[in-house]
Amino acid sequence: MRVVIVSDFGSVNGGAAKVAIESARGLAEAGVEVVYACAIGPVSDRLDHPRIEVARFEGEEIWQVGNRIAAARQGVWNAEAHEFLRVLLARQPRHATLVHLHQWTKAFSPAAIAAAGASGLPVAITMHDYFSFCPTGGYFDFRAGAACSRAPMSAGCVTANCDRASYVHKLVRVARQWRSDEAIRSLKAPLFIHVSDFARGFAEPFLPKSARHVLVENMMETERREPADVAGNSHAVFVGRLTREKGVLVLAQAAREAGRALRFVGDGDDEIKAEVCRLNPDAQITGWLASEEVLAELRAARCLVAPSLWYETGPLTVGEAMAQGVPPIVPRTIGAAGRVRDGIDGMVLPAVEPEALCEALTALHDDAFAARLGSAAYQAYWTEPPTLRRHVEALLNSYGSALAAAA
Repeated sequence: MRVVIVSDFGSVNGGAAKVAIESARGLAEAGVEVVYACAIGPVSDRLDHPRIEVARFEGEEIWQVGNRIAAARQGVWNAEAHEFLRVLLARQPRHATLVHLHQWTKAFSPAAIAAAGASGLPVAITMHDYFSFCPTGGYFDFRAGAACSRAPMSAGCVTANCDRASYVHKLVRVARQWRSDEAIRSLKAPLFIHVSDFARGFAEPFLPKSARHVLVENMMETERREPADVAGNSHAVFVGRLTREKGVLVLAQAAREAGRALRFVGDGDDEIKAEVCRLNPDAQITGWLASEEVLAELRAARCLVAPSLWYETGPLTVGEAMAQGVPPIVPRTIGAAGRVRDGIDGMVLPAVEPEALCEALTALHDDAFAARLGSAAYQAYWTEPPTLRRHVEALLNSYGSALAAAA
């Protein structure tokens, strides 16, 4: 079996790139021939393996292109990327090769989907986000600061000024989505890989009727250590990019009202950070940290809060916290909520609102309650950890069914 993995990035810069790279490594170690097609360097050392061929398209991130008009044109359709992938896929064995798309919006453009479809090879797409049907990728109205309720690419969607940057930027995204939709419709029985049951249930109605769907949870490799002493810890922690859709402003306000110390491990634009500090002057922002430092931050926390306002497919941080015995607080409207049992090994909120989040943080003032949740979170994670081996086994099963259907 051979798998051509298409991902904009050759190194880890977020969850999607990490999954693409680690799955390539795991597949290679399981005996699969892997071609890793990427555009934006550098290339991770994890891709240095005898069964991994790195095929580098010398592209660049869309909005780093010389001028905005050229960037917009390339973002909607990157002709050079299409030709690169057309040639690459044409030389692959016909009867035992599958194309697996992870990311394409930052460099490859929808041309990657079209090239995969034109190759005649079976195609799988991992739904790290909602770019397969939503112009902004998050099904989120950035102007309203709330999840979207419009039908993707409807008149209401196209005319809505919901983009983070501007309406002109939204129109570029709409043009890109039109090309993306066109390319996806050309795929013969595509396989959509979802990272959580919640994300599958949410996304499936917006995807082609001819598609097939499977659940393959993201991997989380971490060393097993003694559980953290959450009862002896005092602050809540958030890990990730500080953006409006991640709910960081709601969290800053709720933590201040609950009297709970708060640390943000990550970074964001200056406007959001300034608003966080205005809402909660005592909150600390560490900036981006190395993985071992992030682990130390988790183990020093009373709880992890992942208050996403968008219908986040993951996030990985919830499992990472549970692996350390740190209870998570999550809304029911994200994929990771499926891992959390409310009041048993974490807390699940009906919505991300300051009052509900304040009540959850206040409840954790009780040392015994915090310790009980942390212990249960640790046991739940390590009873069935989402290892790379399990991830690869699930991928191979889904690849096998896709190749059989295409035969």
